[in-house]
Amino acid sequence: MEISETPVDLKRTLIQKGPKFRSHTIIFDENTAYLKPTISSLLFCVVYVVVGLFLMALSVIVYVKNSQLDFAIFLMIFGVAITTFGCTLLKPFAKRIIFDKETGKFKNNTDRTVHIENIISLQINNKMVTSKHGISYPCYELNLLTKNGRRVNILNHNDLQQLKSDAEKLAVFLSVELTDLQREIIL
Repeated sequence: MEISETPVDLKRTLIQKGPKFRSHTIIFDENTAYLKPTISSLLFCVVYVVVGLFLMALSVIVYVKNSQLDFAIFLMIFGVAITTFGCTLLKPFAKRIIFDKETGKFKNNTDRTVHIENIISLQINNKMVTSKHGISYPCYELNLLTKNGRRVNILNHNDLQQLKSDAEKLAVFLSVELTDLQREIIL
């Protein structure tokens, strides 16, 4: 197996941001490994949808009971915005991310399909996520590397212990090397 001659910066993260909580875990079956969203991450997203729907229902009640059109429109617009935000947060969880040994393919429904036979290693990278409000926290990525030098993100969250555990199991499942490329980050 020959690795591409094109230099690949393996320490560079593929995704700028990341959640401050564990968003997914990897589930293993006999011939498949797939990402499953955690209950806490789904509940976080669903709260926005429920609050938005509540505000939309409240806008109808305000209009029917009090005929306050301006306040009802405000509540409706605000409710639609919050519901839309919640649905946008849920969208990544709806994607099926799977390693399927029967078909010999990895699909994440974002990038091109990767043939499992072309995966040569998995890498763990770390980064510091910062926001405008000065809140900073570490986040970790699990990426795969193909023999052609292509890198694809698999997982991105804040729970290093779970990410390492999932990465080790996935490396065994795929029979590939796991490389920890974390660098020291000064807080």
